[in-house]
Amino acid sequence: MPPDAGGGSAPAWDPAPNGACDPSLVAHERAGIVLSAGSGAAWRSLLLRRYLAPAVIDEIVLPASDDQVIVLVTDACFGIESRAEGRWHGARYQTGSLGMTAPGYETVLRWRGEAPNETLHLHLPAATLRRVATDLSGADPARAAMPNALAYRDPLVAQVMLGLSEALRSGAPELYAEASGELLAAHLLLRHAGLRPRAPSSVPERRLRQLDAFMRAHLAEPLTLAGLAREAGMSPFHLLRSFRRVHGETPIRRLTRLRMEAARKYLEAGQEPVSAVAFRCGYDNPSHFATAFRRIVGVSPSAYRVGRR
Repeated sequence: MPPDAGGGSAPAWDPAPNGACDPSLVAHERAGIVLSAGSGAAWRSLLLRRYLAPAVIDEIVLPASDDQVIVLVTDACFGIESRAEGRWHGARYQTGSLGMTAPGYETVLRWRGEAPNETLHLHLPAATLRRVATDLSGADPARAAMPNALAYRDPLVAQVMLGLSEALRSGAPELYAEASGELLAAHLLLRHAGLRPRAPSSVPERRLRQLDAFMRAHLAEPLTLAGLAREAGMSPFHLLRSFRRVHGETPIRRLTRLRMEAARKYLEAGQEPVSAVAFRCGYDNPSHFATAFRRIVGVSPSAYRVGRR
């Protein structure tokens, strides 16, 4: 979360694996307690962590990361400073405040408050930024000056991060994280990096109708945005834009609805356990299936089966 970069362009992006070997993650962990994390088997397309940090940090150095790092304050009120070019730049953080660090920038921070602070840290991979920038403008994405400042106000970014945190707790699939990452990357590139979009290319509606049939035939499989994009023969970002235009909803919303429709039929027709129905509908965790079913149908799977009888 450095001060404003003063118009300087960010270093070129280099692809790197999304994982805990990132030195900036190690530094964050030394400064606070990781309350929750999404990585590894949870989500592979982005990393989201929730931290509880001490009320006072005299100084901490966060090494440069290949990712775009976004920090959202979820519970705190404290003063924070970032050092650049030999001087300290300050801001007042409270719940809802945002800080962003562009790929390739080291950050030196210190802060002081009355109580420990709780924050969400999102690492948006360089590969995602590069792919979305190319889809949006067709230009060299390394020329985009990614947001790099101590303090921002951006309700959309905050809302997406809070949604991701809740989705991670409820066991949302990889497809949800992928779609959110594409949305965030496009928003940052357009609003904060000043990228100018080109006119979107048209996609044959037939291809998206075929993709819908593919989703219906593979409800039990762990479908991802990248996999669906390959099946449709387009980029993930292009798929998101085109899918909504043809079907009136996002791929994750449609996939969830199709799975719940299938779950209703299985619950009505057979005697198999709810856990077996969950697996047949693409959920490897029955509790996550029950949560999604209750949110959409209004009752638990077991109550739905009893009511139908």
